[in-house]
Amino acid sequence: MAYAGAVQALREVSLDVPEGAILGVLGSNGAGKTTLLRAISGTLAGQRGSVTGGAIEFAGRPLLGLDPARIARAGVVQVPEGRRVFSHLSVAENLRAGGLAARDKAARERARAWVHELFPILAERGGQRAGLLSGGEQQMLAIGRALMAGPRVLLLDEPSLGLAPRIVEQIGEVIREINRQSVTVVLVEQNAAMALSVANDGVVLEVGGVSLAGSARDLADSPQVRDRYLGAEDRKTSLRPTGPAAERAGELVVEGLTVRFGGITALSDVTFTVAPGSMHALIGPNGAGKSTCLNVLSGVYAPSAGSVRYGGRELRGLRPHRIAALGVSRTFQNISLSPSATVLDNLLLARHRLMRAGFLGDGLRLPRARRERVHHEARVREIAALLDLEPAIERPVHTLSYGTRKRVELARALCAEPGLLLLDEPVAGMTRDEATAMAAAIASARAELGISAVVVEHDMAFVMGIADRVTVLDFGRRIADGTPAEVQRDPEVRRAYLGGTS
Repeated sequence: MAYAGAVQALREVSLDVPEGAILGVLGSNGAGKTTLLRAISGTLAGQRGSVTGGAIEFAGRPLLGLDPARIARAGVVQVPEGRRVFSHLSVAENLRAGGLAARDKAARERARAWVHELFPILAERGGQRAGLLSGGEQQMLAIGRALMAGPRVLLLDEPSLGLAPRIVEQIGEVIREINRQSVTVVLVEQNAAMALSVANDGVVLEVGGVSLAGSARDLADSPQVRDRYLGAEDRKTSLRPTGPAAERAGELVVEGLTVRFGGITALSDVTFTVAPGSMHALIGPNGAGKSTCLNVLSGVYAPSAGSVRYGGRELRGLRPHRIAALGVSRTFQNISLSPSATVLDNLLLARHRLMRAGFLGDGLRLPRARRERVHHEARVREIAALLDLEPAIERPVHTLSYGTRKRVELARALCAEPGLLLLDEPVAGMTRDEATAMAAAIASARAELGISAVVVEHDMAFVMGIADRVTVLDFGRRIADGTPAEVQRDPEVRRAYLGGTS
């Protein structure tokens, strides 16, 4: 399967899902999990994708070439990642839309009664706009809308994504109940503990291919799965800044950090310290609170309680631009570059905070601004060379590969001359070679520029190969903190990632 006729997303993937089973599909970002579900549901073409080889059959009937509506009427229905409810329609109207694929009115009424039994809150809020529901309620609505079509096979794409832990537990039990009603389930999840706790069997995708397959119990106990979700223990030693370079970074101290959204506690009394010049990983299953923590550190969210100090300065209460001025820079999971601008111009954008001439002077090309630009451009080129981006420096960003664009975003963050770098899933969606190149780039930048870094990432091989210390979150609480080897051996960490008592 390929996108835009060029990017191969899946290769030689074969699955056989028995009737009435739950299959868990695991893998890191970019492994091809969502692409697999889109191919089965017939929605791949809507993303400029196509199946370039192989076959997809359901109950002996070929599905390839059928439009999504016919596939849904045949009994194969997908719940997409991110819920995708019709936010301006009411809850009842969303359910009614899902029922359009049902066989007849009687089938729709039976389905509605079942959905209301599974999710009583949807019956109570039938007249409410879907966009006003909480994240957990929207996920319930998305599943309920799919059930209105009377599926024989339900395709679930990351149903736990971004949900509070107690809601994740509810969703897991709902999946079991749906399956008990003779509905086959294909469950795509990064939360391996949740997926393996409900599935009969599982497969692990890696860079578009099946790398492991077996029973859920065997996969949970598999050393290979532990390596993928907890990282291999024979990690490489990352480069440490020494001498004057190590003096740029300050110590980051997080104490008793608590964040609440309404009645939901996203973080509860989280404490950790990032030593100057160190690489500190923040890991945990989906919904553990990692992104919330990063948003607090960068000033996007205000904590409900606790303290965040960098270089002895309290960050709590400061706006994002004030925190950036103290030497804290950030990258984002979703690339946020200017695609039509060159790499050079994207990198120079990060230097404007350091320019005295300002945007107006630079735009008018005043003499002082031109001299200043020459100085800053020289520094930008040094950082580009450090990350092996010099050959692409004059190219528009949109012409670059995905992995190269991720390195451009890292370079832009470094061009702000930070002491502390916050990395949000820096290798999400990358191939193994691209992730290796990114790890090398981060290690080089750390050694040459003397920065500290906090990295949030699902790729455990990457994390364990680059981090000095790891803090593990689960259900918004810190469950472990130590060296990579220590957290890999921690039974609570293994439980959080793989379930059971392994």
